Amino acid sequence: MSKIIPRRAGFVCRSCQKTLASKPQQNRYLSSFLSSGPQPHHPPRPQGSAVLSSLRRNYAAKSAGASRRIVSSQPTTITENVEAEEEDGVEGVEENATELLKFDTLSPPAVLKSIQKDVANITSSTRVPSESTISILLDLMFQFSNILVFGINKGPSEVETKEGEDLADSVLRDLAEGKSDEKVFIPDREISQTFRDKAANTVAELAWTLMRDPKIFITEDLLNIYTRVQCLLGKPEYLPEIFNLYATKKVPIANSSPVRYSEPWSKMPRYAVPLQIAESALEAAILKKNLSLALAVIDTTVATPAFRNKKILLRASLPIAGVSALPVLAYGAASWMAANQNTMDYEMSKWTAMACAAAYIGTLSTIGFVAITTSNDQMERVVWRPGTSLNSRWIREEEREFFDRLALAWGFQNKSRWGEEQGLDWQVLRDECGARSMVLDKTDLMEGMQ
Repeated sequence: MSKIIPRRAGFVCRSCQKTLASKPQQNRYLSSFLSSGPQPHHPPRPQGSAVLSSLRRNYAAKSAGASRRIVSSQPTTITENVEAEEEDGVEGVEENATELLKFDTLSPPAVLKSIQKDVANITSSTRVPSESTISILLDLMFQFSNILVFGINKGPSEVETKEGEDLADSVLRDLAEGKSDEKVFIPDREISQTFRDKAANTVAELAWTLMRDPKIFITEDLLNIYTRVQCLLGKPEYLPEIFNLYATKKVPIANSSPVRYSEPWSKMPRYAVPLQIAESALEAAILKKNLSLALAVIDTTVATPAFRNKKILLRASLPIAGVSALPVLAYGAASWMAANQNTMDYEMSKWTAMACAAAYIGTLSTIGFVAITTSNDQMERVVWRPGTSLNSRWIREEEREFFDRLALAWGFQNKSRWGEEQGLDWQVLRDECGARSMVLDKTDLMEGMQ
């Protein structure tokens, strides 16, 4: 088995951990494609989707009783018959990819050549591929990237490790304890560092080319797997453009020939890059020490109108609806109280109670809103400039938090030296903060200056 690269292994753990540990539906492709079928002595595992479950069942039925096979120097490609059998579309991609992922050992050069041919076939096809087809191909890239980095198809975030235990031992223990019924794959030869570097560049570019293809509609699951691949390979420079295409790319119309497209509305909440993906991309850019790349990640994720609209929809719509309904409830309560009293005129009683309720509701709502929007305990080096509207502070808090991370990464680690940083990157960071109504190292908030 090939050597594990300590530096890259650390990079993967830190840049992908949050995304890999996020919502189960976002990780469904990473843990299920290598299963050859149900095992009688293991409990059934949750399936990622109806399509993929059907594929696995079909393939298990076809390969029942077949012995394990080794990848040859020229393996079966995922899109072997796409061009020859145009009427079958890209269904062959799914079956062949699932078959390719069954093997116990593989030839890295052959798999790389297969991936190249698969991407070429899909991008040159005149039909719109299904989401499951692209997800299987991206998952194959992810498994191959794990092999390039760790020498094994499972990453450290996919198995439970113990102190002092290396990745290979953790995978074997995971299998021995019955926690996973998936096969483990290793290369059939030692992988040289030169091949690792060239293959990493090739896979990163192939994934980027695949996602840029006009016929491929980028879903959240595809974006999730794609981000993991690029972070795993240490190629975050391929992320900002795809993040932008996630919201602006034309939507292909299924079953149209020639392919027709519809224009998306990029400000819709559904086109917001998930926060976990944005955090992984930002950390990858920080580890590359590329400030321009980090700023591009911010501009295409948390600073987009779609992200802000999604935050308002998910986190503010319910409180706003509740506050809006309170006056109606207060009016009904005031009318009931006025009808059941005899100390004053009905109208005067009703509107007096209504005024008291409005004052109470308005005061508490205002205090709560101000408390939430002016909270600054989480701020370290980047704060809001005085005069910034309160609603803007709350809506753009993630953007400020990302700039705070950049300041902590590019600045001195010693707090006593904060404010002494110099250089072009630091000046660019300070100017960017100023242009976005933020202040980097506000003097009266620094240690010893309160």
